[in-house]
Amino acid sequence: MTAASATDARPPQRWVPGWVAPVSLLLVAGGLAVSIYLTITHYTTHVRLACSASGVIDCQKVTTSPQSYIAGIPVADLGVLFFVVGAALCLPAAWRSPVPAVRYARVAWAVAGVAMVVRLVYAELFQIDAICLWCTVVHVISVVLFAVVLVGEAMAVQAAPGSAAR
Repeated sequence: MTAASATDARPPQRWVPGWVAPVSLLLVAGGLAVSIYLTITHYTTHVRLACSASGVIDCQKVTTSPQSYIAGIPVADLGVLFFVVGAALCLPAAWRSPVPAVRYARVAWAVAGVAMVVRLVYAELFQIDAICLWCTVVHVISVVLFAVVLVGEAMAVQAAPGSAAR
């Protein structure tokens, strides 16, 4: 096998703007950090939420409400899972992957994140009557991640086999 045929045998990689993977990973890291914090405060009594506990801003009321569970699982745990999966889907290698399933999984993941944000914000505003600032940080990160994923996918192009990435 010659060097040229070995190069041609490799699947083509995708070119993605250089900012997409680091920005998405930075957002995932921030979301993961806040989700871990919310999970720790959920399971321990010695770590308190650094947030107001009265009035419209009341993290304790939100994070201990019935709406803070889905199928018996704390939403904070689901946030950790969401961002761990996101870490894998937003690695530079995953962004460059020519495998369509990786792209579809990343977009589906981002859509699921925004859908969860809509559900949780609805619960905060209309069912719980309180806002959690830490939860809002995760919501904003999830929406920005959704935008980064969509823009990254829209700007990605298939690189020709053996060609240098732009």
